[in-house]
Amino acid sequence: MDDLAMRKLHKRGWSGRDLTKEKITTRFGAAQLDAIDALMDGIRARGLKFSDITRADFSHPALDGFLAGVLHALKTGPGVLVLAGFPVNDYPLPEIESIYWGVGTHWGDAVSQSARGDLLGHVTDRSDPEKGIPGRGYQSRRELVIHSDSAELVGLLCVRGAKSGGSNVFSSSLRVYEILQAEHPEYLPILEKGFPYHRRAEQAEGEPPVTPYDCPIFSHTDGITSCRYSTEGFIAGLHELGRKMTPLERAAVDAFEEAALRDGERFDLQTGPGEAVYCNNFETLHARTAFEDWPEPERRRLLLRLWLQGNPKRKMNMDMLAFRNRDGRMGIDYQPGREPGRVGYEVIR
Repeated sequence: MDDLAMRKLHKRGWSGRDLTKEKITTRFGAAQLDAIDALMDGIRARGLKFSDITRADFSHPALDGFLAGVLHALKTGPGVLVLAGFPVNDYPLPEIESIYWGVGTHWGDAVSQSARGDLLGHVTDRSDPEKGIPGRGYQSRRELVIHSDSAELVGLLCVRGAKSGGSNVFSSSLRVYEILQAEHPEYLPILEKGFPYHRRAEQAEGEPPVTPYDCPIFSHTDGITSCRYSTEGFIAGLHELGRKMTPLERAAVDAFEEAALRDGERFDLQTGPGEAVYCNNFETLHARTAFEDWPEPERRRLLLRLWLQGNPKRKMNMDMLAFRNRDGRMGIDYQPGREPGRVGYEVIR
């Protein structure tokens, strides 16, 4: 079945009341773990870094069909899935990165997550209040509001958990669309038009700091509904342009968030070491609760993040994304010498 047909199998959204962690969890079995061991022996012998590893380097008869099945479930099911049993206690961190990356090569092409060119993000608290360093959202311990990212598939592998908190919140953006269609259809044209987005100093040379076009929140291409949502992006963009939301725009955004976080619609999930949660990003919204970390550096919360572009790439309106990347890629292309700026909703609200 081709990629487009797979996506069209699942047009309706889901409600959190219908999901449990057990329902969406797939676990590596002994055969897959033995295959990973064998593949890592070869990768170690060849001295490959994680970013050198290709699909061919991480192919094994006991693994290939299994991972194809996981991808099928991710694209045709609810759009949020846990893959458990990553052997995080059996390998040093660089080799855990290689395993996680190798799994990702079966599902798409990794894209950069910032202007620094990071292909495998470390989600950990790098803030330092004493030095006035807040840490970018995913590198802080604060709450992250409901949003979606800039790539088709997003994965987070838990290597170490926090002392408390730090749970994930998911919501179906397709379900949000259905709720608004039923309850507030007057808001959909506003959300389908969207807003300009601030690029937070990560744009290519010669590109403006704010998109010269509106980025739709909802868009429809070839029967596929996609959603890209980030209040930090568009509220900062409006602020930079000296614009304020109209009362109708504000009402539309408020209704969007209320629907996404409504009891019975949202799905709360806590992952532990060795569990990776993946989401079909343009059909799924996510957030994170604040957390308390361990005082010892070696115990601090650490997740590995992947942004993947499908192969073939999802059919969607690329104006939903704030960056005009080389070759039409998703994500944020590496920009030598650029340092991402802290411009966002939490700064200016």
